[in-house]
Amino acid sequence: MRHRLRPSLVAVLVLVAIGLALAGLWPSAEAQAPIVLKLGTVNPGESPRNLAANEFARVAAEKSKGRIKVEVYTNNQLARGEGATLEGVQLGTIDVAPVGSAPIGGIFEPAYLPLDLPFLWTSRDQVWKVMDGPIGQELFKKMEAKGVKGLCFGGGWGFRNMLSNKRPINTPDDMKGQTIRVQESPIYVAMMKQLGANPVPMPWGEVYLAMKQGTVDGMEIPVVTMVSDKFFEVTKYYSLTKHTYPPISWFMNLKRYQSLPADLRQVVDEAGKAACALDRKSEVDKEKGELELIRKAGVQVNEVKDLKPFQDRMGPAYDVVTTKVGKESMDRVTAAVKAAQ
Repeated sequence: MRHRLRPSLVAVLVLVAIGLALAGLWPSAEAQAPIVLKLGTVNPGESPRNLAANEFARVAAEKSKGRIKVEVYTNNQLARGEGATLEGVQLGTIDVAPVGSAPIGGIFEPAYLPLDLPFLWTSRDQVWKVMDGPIGQELFKKMEAKGVKGLCFGGGWGFRNMLSNKRPINTPDDMKGQTIRVQESPIYVAMMKQLGANPVPMPWGEVYLAMKQGTVDGMEIPVVTMVSDKFFEVTKYYSLTKHTYPPISWFMNLKRYQSLPADLRQVVDEAGKAACALDRKSEVDKEKGELELIRKAGVQVNEVKDLKPFQDRMGPAYDVVTTKVGKESMDRVTAAVKAAQ
């Protein structure tokens, strides 16, 4: 014989359950199933980006008490190259990602273009001071119209230098006739043309094989990426031109960010700040020892004693950017850079 609960007892049990839920003691669906965010990077191994990505995941889990779980996918697992990665963030197939300024300016938002001007920056501190100021916030505001939320500016890819399998680069004439992979940005195309090279825009995921097979003669990347992506295995010469420093922006899909409760949006903001701080620190720390590793791997490394001949040819690259962003925007960026010296 079945026993039925009296209506009054049912009412009491319902009230108890409601009370426990309001007190936060009743297990909710949210507590049982954390919000999962997919974070994607383009680099393998222990690159500063990946260390920072794991820090983002750690802080988000800790600060949210497990309500947010960040799954980190490195080495182009979610999309091939930075351009495709940022497109993934726009579409929502990727929730969070760090992306360099060159593909952003070249593909998504021209206001980013001045950040990659050759020989614009003289130090990392100068870069970070500008990006943490009004210029950086204005750029993030523009990106919201593209469907992404700017969380913070990390490090960069480091000061970029020239790789070649033909010859070391000491003067602009050493670049003549070389086929050089460049980022998907009109600045890098213009820069290489002014040096007499043949620029080939190419997504990051295709570059290692292109160097190995000789599809391109050279490219340009910073010390840390030279090591993390093992380009020392396929490169003969590495010339320290230090021609650009592209800052890294950390983005989140805007709708995904806005869908979070206010307290979890704050958690994401804090996780972003922690990731960007580690991004900057690890880039500097790693660079110190990795130039020596490159030398020990058999790559011939040379300092470029006189950069002025290179700088003197860069006028057309600056003209390209001025045409695309307007003189007023260009002047504001260059004024901020000068003030941060």
